[in-house]
Amino acid sequence: MDDQKILSRFEEYRESVKAKAARNGGVKRRDERCIADGNELLRFHCSTFLCDLGQNGNSSICGQQFCSICGIIKSGFSHKLDGISTVANSWRAHVAIPEDIEEEFKFLNVKRAILVCRVVAGRVGSDADEPEKEGGGFDSVVGRTGSGAQTTLDEEELLVFNPRAVLPCFAIVYEI
Repeated sequence: MDDQKILSRFEEYRESVKAKAARNGGVKRRDERCIADGNELLRFHCSTFLCDLGQNGNSSICGQQFCSICGIIKSGFSHKLDGISTVANSWRAHVAIPEDIEEEFKFLNVKRAILVCRVVAGRVGSDADEPEKEGGGFDSVVGRTGSGAQTTLDEEELLVFNPRAVLPCFAIVYEI
């Protein structure tokens, strides 16, 4: 799959979210954002990779089966996932992967990278709403902390149900 095809799928999905929100009347404040831009956000997603991406100016995408970052950049997120976890800042993305992952898989030379992604959040439900993926009327869900806590998307993990809703834009390769 090429970059243009991934971008086209993302834009088609955003247009479908906007159209669905417009058909539903857009009576709630969150629906206004859906009608305007699909409730598009900039979010972070951390994953691992095995190749030399980012080393000595290397920007080539590899073809290794278990090189997750290169696979996401090349083909987009997998349709086999139950949801794609995105967070509001790079630190939250970094700590989403256990600290000892590099040590545990040192024999594979596993490293981590953070993807900066455009995300069509669409209608966002919460854990309390008990959404049933897209069939429940929500395109994504955000967890709430504590009882009755008022949190925002800037503070929480956003689980996006459709892989076409997440467009990786930049890869940040780093070492701890």
